[in-house]
Amino acid sequence: MTQTLQISGCHFGIKPKHWSFPKHHHHLYELLYCMSGGAQHDINNQQAELQEGDWILLKSGVNHSVANALPTPYSFFNIHFDLDDHDIHHHLGGSAFRIIPKRYAEESKLDSYVASLEELMQHEIVRNASIDADISMRNKIELSLPLQERLHLHINALLIIQEILLLLDRLNADVDAQAVVLTSAYETDIAHTVEARLSADLAAPPSIATIAKELNISRSQCSRIFSKVYGISPRQYLSRLQLRRAKELLTTSNLSIQAIADRLGFSSVHHFSRQFRRWTSVSPNQYRRGISSH
Repeated sequence: MTQTLQISGCHFGIKPKHWSFPKHHHHLYELLYCMSGGAQHDINNQQAELQEGDWILLKSGVNHSVANALPTPYSFFNIHFDLDDHDIHHHLGGSAFRIIPKRYAEESKLDSYVASLEELMQHEIVRNASIDADISMRNKIELSLPLQERLHLHINALLIIQEILLLLDRLNADVDAQAVVLTSAYETDIAHTVEARLSADLAAPPSIATIAKELNISRSQCSRIFSKVYGISPRQYLSRLQLRRAKELLTTSNLSIQAIADRLGFSSVHHFSRQFRRWTSVSPNQYRRGISSH
């Protein structure tokens, strides 16, 4: 049995109220544990709230941002990893993200493994402090672990992954029957480039053919890669962005329906109103009135 565990980051953090981190993605899986406070994640334009004691698993290549959801400090543990095992990929990569609620995590051994890693890192901070007197002044401390401590980290990381796999099986008994789509780093980079181009200007988004030409790939290949990473077609993704922006403008601005239609690139106010009704089953004016009445 030959397996390689790759860890690109493993750390504990504490963030103040109003903290946020902009949209980004990783080529590895990310496991994040909310130790206290709470966090709001935007994952491929889906909202996911993490509360104290919850875990979240993010699939490699998934675009996401995060912000402190409470007026109190947010503390967390996270680890970025990959393991070159097809069965493990099959279990971990079933969806863009999975939340493991506190009530499930409490029944596992996750807390003890996280505590073991925290103790290891605290010990190394103390050891390094004797070498570097300025370490207490840093906002971020990077540790270079000796051999035994690196093995300790690997062992506990594997045990954490094992517990997560067991909990995922509990959360979804049919996970083994689901088709899992694995994406390469090249594909995720292509997909995120397409997403950035689509979202840059909703009034005049470029066509997929134009983006594909810029990337030196075919239009069909461009659409296929995007759908593989995001789970929906570029056209569907653009519609979601337009709907989200339309709702924001209807609820937070005094712009006319015509002006909103123009900002979102619709050929006419009638076209916008018809499309908005298809999305929400109400007209833009009805939506605005409904929000204001509350």
